[in-house]
Amino acid sequence: MKTPLSIAAFLSVSLALAEEPAPPVRIKSGTWEFDYQSGTQHYWNDVEVMLPGLLKLSCADLVTVQQSSTNNRPDALVATTNVIIEITRPPSKPGDAPLVLRAYGDRAVYTATNELVTLTGVDPRIVAPQGTTRGRVITYDLGTGKIRATGGHFSELNLDVVRAMRRTNAPTANPSPSTAAPTERK
Repeated sequence: MKTPLSIAAFLSVSLALAEEPAPPVRIKSGTWEFDYQSGTQHYWNDVEVMLPGLLKLSCADLVTVQQSSTNNRPDALVATTNVIIEITRPPSKPGDAPLVLRAYGDRAVYTATNELVTLTGVDPRIVAPQGTTRGRVITYDLGTGKIRATGGHFSELNLDVVRAMRRTNAPTANPSPSTAAPTERK
């Protein structure tokens, strides 16, 4: 006779097996060094990083910190010198194209626990179809898509794109009968 505990254990094992593991991080560079004691990896000379589903990164020098054993991804990445990051956001509406952002800086730190990318250095910026955002420190939340620029923020907006976004997000002037407010009858 099966007990509820064995059924629960079976279900938890089945669910764990059904979850797909995160795709591995792919890193290419001219030179690589691994410190077994600290778990730190150092890459330099034309570094390219691909975190599937999150971002692509290129830089001259990269250090990964303590790769997590649970999801096959590093806990943190520190990229320096000519950092370029490409982030592709899913479309906001069905049929729309994905949103591609490009971030530039002298230093970028990616933290896996909160999925934040922090850019610093000379002229760190994020370029999107809507415009360019600059600041001394720019933080991009990969989970929510929010951008924060501090320390002398400056934005240049592409007004054609902003106007087009406003038109597609604006309420319609003549609502359809099914969405129109009910009228009073006397």
